[in-house]
Amino acid sequence: MGCTVSEHTETKSRLNGGLGPIRNQIPNWDKEADRLHDAVSGLGTDEDCVVRILARFTNKQRKRLLKAYKERFNEDLTAVLESELSGTAKEVVSALLCPPITYDVQSLKKAFDEQDYDTVETVIISSKSDVLVDVEEQYLNEYSKTMEEELLKIPDKDLRHILVSLLNVDRPFTNKRADKMAAKERANQLYNDRDILSLLCEPVGRNQLKETLAAFLQLYRVDINQFIDENCSSLSTHAKDTLKDCVLHIDNPPLYFAKKMKDANETQMLRLMVSRSEIDLYYIKREFLRWYSSQLQDAIHKQCGREHAKLLTEILELRGQYSESAKKR
Repeated sequence: MGCTVSEHTETKSRLNGGLGPIRNQIPNWDKEADRLHDAVSGLGTDEDCVVRILARFTNKQRKRLLKAYKERFNEDLTAVLESELSGTAKEVVSALLCPPITYDVQSLKKAFDEQDYDTVETVIISSKSDVLVDVEEQYLNEYSKTMEEELLKIPDKDLRHILVSLLNVDRPFTNKRADKMAAKERANQLYNDRDILSLLCEPVGRNQLKETLAAFLQLYRVDINQFIDENCSSLSTHAKDTLKDCVLHIDNPPLYFAKKMKDANETQMLRLMVSRSEIDLYYIKREFLRWYSSQLQDAIHKQCGREHAKLLTEILELRGQYSESAKKR
């Protein structure tokens, strides 16, 4: 069975470039388990094949695949891969198999330890409030520290204040249409009080914040990034950039992540790819091309080592198509 070149080509064609039919058909889990077993058996593990198989499915579906493998071979696939893989392949496969909340928690711990505050910012800015609550709870259970305690160690007091404030926002997840009158009133208040952080921390939905920022531009013809530079001049550069990132994420999440990927290192790129692979990777790829006039795949090869680039490209190829998850944006 395995993942020979010809079979992979046939599989890609059958999947119409990635995910479509997988979502409309019930996978043959025994067959998929057999393929994984072939990939990890013999003289050497076919790391590319393992990643290709896992990347075809969602995180939830991978749990079903783990169950099928256990039933078929009486082995824990996670343990098998842990022993068979090493280095980059082990890191990538572990990320694909990790539950999303747990992956965020592990990423945050590593980011705090390495003072990678871009990753911390991304998790806080992009997570829904209920998800962030679960992340905070698991972080406390795993490391006996609250996320706020970790944030309070950030040397940059301006960045520290912004991230703590954003962490504690209870933002409702709603798709209801924005109140345009309320948006204009709030835009007027922003123009008068100049407090952008207060606006960003209001417990209102993204649509309402987006409408408020649009109303601000329409009423006062002031670019919000310029507004932040002029009215937050006393803040550190990192703090101002974080405020701008918040605004960008409200206005256009895929562009926000495209910009993050543009400057990401290997670890950051892997986290961004995996965490967005079931949400909006297709749109991120499109925004990357529109904004930088180059393909995201090229950036991966430029910014990552050969092994990382090869496996991340597999994920991009399989998860970066126009899928059902992309339609939910």
